[in-house]
Amino acid sequence: MAKHKGYIIDRGLSPIDNKPYVAILTLKTSNRKTGNMAQVWILREDVNPVEAIATGEDVSICGSCPHRKQQDGSRSCYVNVGQAPLAVWKGYQRGIYPVASYLTLSQVLRGRKIRWGAYGDPAIIDPGIVVTLNGYSVGHTGYTHQWREEWAAPFMGIYQASCDGFADYLSATERGWQTFTVVGKGVKPDYAKLCPATAENSQAQCLTCSLCDGAKTSIYVEAHGTGSKYVTAA
Repeated sequence: MAKHKGYIIDRGLSPIDNKPYVAILTLKTSNRKTGNMAQVWILREDVNPVEAIATGEDVSICGSCPHRKQQDGSRSCYVNVGQAPLAVWKGYQRGIYPVASYLTLSQVLRGRKIRWGAYGDPAIIDPGIVVTLNGYSVGHTGYTHQWREEWAAPFMGIYQASCDGFADYLSATERGWQTFTVVGKGVKPDYAKLCPATAENSQAQCLTCSLCDGAKTSIYVEAHGTGSKYVTAA
């Protein structure tokens, strides 16, 4: 049984802007859509996530994601960073997450599934770490908006390419990626499969589905969260 709520699995300089990041694996969540998967949070090591959004320093861990805060103040990202991401960052600053050994991770991930990128883009993590931890687990989900970048190429077949509309979908699939496309409310594209966990009256969870493992199929989801009104992609 794990002795800690989570573990540091990676630290380094972001390939996006060479600023420090930390990746933390937490072991419990009450997220009803995902189910109780191990969650990976990618955070600026030196800036709390609320401040990072306000100052634009979240680019280090979000990169080209169009759901970041825009110049007009709009932000379509569904993650409320003042909740779980801020709590994880504060816990990290207090020192509650130890650096994990591979032996520890092999034990705490036995029989578990991993959600890569509960917040932040998991393509900035060392790919060797991702492959190793996926080997310890029984499944995973993952998404990256950095699929256009050469340094993200090792994650093809591991993460879905995060796309925004049909043009992105075409570009990503031409490169060989399976995709996860966000579309506007009421849009029902025929080029991808609806996320089962978002279907009406569905009991599916990411925990029980795992289609978004980068290898199976392309998925779409209607924009959700408080920023969904800013999403109009088809």
